[in-house]
Amino acid sequence: MPASSLRHRPHSAPHAVGLLLAVLALTVACTGVPAAPDPTDGTGSATVDAGATPDPPSPSTDTASPAPASAPATPTPEAPDPAAIRTVDVTSLPWQWFENHHTTQPVDLGAPDDVGRTYTVGEPIYSDADGDGLEDLAVPIAQTDGNGYREQWHIWLAVADGEPLQVIAPIASTSRCGDAITAVEPTAGGFAVRELLREPIIDDHLDCATPGTFAVDRGVAVTHDGELTYPVDLADPRGWGGVCPSLPRTETGVVTVWAAAGPDVRASLTIDGEDLFVAATHPHALTEGTEPMVLVAVWPPDGSYLDRLCVWVDPDRLTGAGE
Repeated sequence: MPASSLRHRPHSAPHAVGLLLAVLALTVACTGVPAAPDPTDGTGSATVDAGATPDPPSPSTDTASPAPASAPATPTPEAPDPAAIRTVDVTSLPWQWFENHHTTQPVDLGAPDDVGRTYTVGEPIYSDADGDGLEDLAVPIAQTDGNGYREQWHIWLAVADGEPLQVIAPIASTSRCGDAITAVEPTAGGFAVRELLREPIIDDHLDCATPGTFAVDRGVAVTHDGELTYPVDLADPRGWGGVCPSLPRTETGVVTVWAAAGPDVRASLTIDGEDLFVAATHPHALTEGTEPMVLVAVWPPDGSYLDRLCVWVDPDRLTGAGE
C-alpha cells in the first residue's frame, strides 16, 4: 500500500480491533465458553493490571539443539617413573665385556669365564645421560685375571617399557700399568669423569702401581644417531665420549677435518670441513676394531692440545675436498 494511503486512515486500526472483538464475543456465546476479558480499554490500547504477576515466557522453539556430550578422553598409559632404574639389580643385567669395538663377550658374574677370569660389578650412580627424562645409570665392572686387573665404567640407558640397554663402549677404564680412573660422578646431563692417562715415553719410568701423568676432566652424555648409540662429549657433543688415550707430544699442522663423534662410518658428521690441528691418539686396546675410522684429537688453530676434542676420522678425509 502506498505511504499516502496510510496517512489518510488514522482510525482504521481501532476500528479493526473493535470489529474483531465483537466477532470473538459472538463465537464464545455460541459455544458456551466464558468470554475472555477485553484486553483493551475500548480504544484499542491494551490494559495492564499493576498487581498481576506476568506469565513466564514460552520456551523459544528457535533455540539450537544442545551439543551431544563429548566422549570420555581415551586413557593414556601411565607415564614411566623417571627414577625407575634405581630399582634395577645391576648384577642381574645381561652384561657384555668390551675388549674392543670389534669384540665383546657375555659375562657370567657367578662363574669364571673360559680362561678363568672373574667379574664383579660395583655400585651404580644415576643421571639422565640421553635427555629423555629418565634417569640412566653408570656402573663399573671389573675383570680379575691373576695379577691382571681391568675395570670399565659403562652407562646403562633406562628404557620406558623394557630392560635397561648397555652402551657397549665404556666411558672410562682402569688397568694395571695403564690408565687410572680417579672419579666418576653424576652431573647434569650425564656423568663427570676424572682420569690419569699413561703417556708413552713420558710415563715409561713409572711402576705399574703409579697412575699416569696426563690428567683429564671431562663430561659424558649419550647420543642416539640413527641405529647407533654411543657416548659423546658432554661439553661438546661433536666429540667422542668414550675412552680417549693420550696423544704424542709432537709437532702437528692445521688440516681440513671431516669427523664424527662415533666410531662407525655410518655416524653423522659433526665436524664438516673445519681447519683444525690434528694429532692421532696413542694406540689403545679399547680404541681398536673401528677400521677405517681412527681416533684423533683436534683443537682450534688458536687453541692448545689441552683443550682437545676426541673425534673419529676416516684418514682419507683428513685433507682434500672431503668428497
